[in-house]
Amino acid sequence: MKRNRSRPPIADKFREQLLRSGREGRTADGETVVCLTFCDYMRLCLYDPHYGYYRSGPARVGREGDFYTSPFVGDAMGRQLASSLRKLADEHFGAGIVNVVDWGGGTGRLVRQLAEAWSDEAGGGRFRLFVAEDHPAHRREAERTLCGDRARPMATVMDSAQAESYPWKEHNAIVIANELLDAFPVHRVTVREGELLEWGVAWAESSAKPEACLTRPSRPELAACLAADGIGLRDGQTVEIGLEAVEWIAGMAGKLGDALLAVIDYGDEAGDLAAPHRTDGTLVCYRRHAAGVDPYEAPGEQDMTAHVNFTAVRAAAAAAGWRPVWQGTQQRFLIESGILERLSAHAITDPFDPVVRRNRSIRQLLLSDAMSELFKVHIFFKGNGSRV
Repeated sequence: MKRNRSRPPIADKFREQLLRSGREGRTADGETVVCLTFCDYMRLCLYDPHYGYYRSGPARVGREGDFYTSPFVGDAMGRQLASSLRKLADEHFGAGIVNVVDWGGGTGRLVRQLAEAWSDEAGGGRFRLFVAEDHPAHRREAERTLCGDRARPMATVMDSAQAESYPWKEHNAIVIANELLDAFPVHRVTVREGELLEWGVAWAESSAKPEACLTRPSRPELAACLAADGIGLRDGQTVEIGLEAVEWIAGMAGKLGDALLAVIDYGDEAGDLAAPHRTDGTLVCYRRHAAGVDPYEAPGEQDMTAHVNFTAVRAAAAAAGWRPVWQGTQQRFLIESGILERLSAHAITDPFDPVVRRNRSIRQLLLSDAMSELFKVHIFFKGNGSRV
């Protein structure tokens, strides 16, 4: 049988996984189908080595990509983060080398801002910077930006396999997860007539795009997570459960000695994520800087993301031995770290003047579309004290 020419290449990868799955689901019209869980579908669309959104194609972030992150709004976030992490490193580590890794660091923009901020400070040279990134185009851009033809590169750029095997325990460490957790695949669950079910994805050979179906829960942890968070779903309501994000938090603890972990992402508490006005969860897609809600429209060609459950993140961190150091909104973090001191009074009319641009970026970070309140900052520490 010839493959439908309108089907994207990732459809063949979906079919390969479908043949191994054997999972049974039921579509809205009652048809019984073989399916993947939504989590497996999301992982395929984002992380397939050949067709996944985060593993193939051009750079995905910035003006030419599909979305922006805070380091693209001037250098204010990077500067404030550098100042705060420097103080925390002094407090928790004392003197000595500190490895700083931006996990999922994209094009290296945030690490460059950290490097430039610390280069202005005495003793800033003790920070050794790393970018862990799997998207080839992002990694190339990071290498160009941070390494280039410099005699002394600003940072070491590596893929996740190299990062996983790196001996982080040899020195104190700071791990930054900036808009990382929201990119992990999520399970989507719902309740129908009192029964907990999981959303699945089917893709008929004759169809150009996948479709949703319902299947039995794939992991017992799904029900356990809802119970731990105190969430009781109403009939027909959908929520996302980010098991892989909290597993990453726990797993990171085992890779590190004394360490700080800074999580910066958008999300909310468990109760808010399952509030009455949220009937369909928080999943959203981004393509060419436009938001959408159809995860089946362009598999492998659009970003898919869901709000981070910070109730679950803190619980996983505590169970893994991470102790809370600071938590709050991004707006509060920026203000408490002194960002308002960087605003300058002026009478300059040129919108491209550096002073005007800096003021504008600070206002955007603090006020734009309430994102500064949706974004949260959580900083954790693990260890027994100072190490050199």
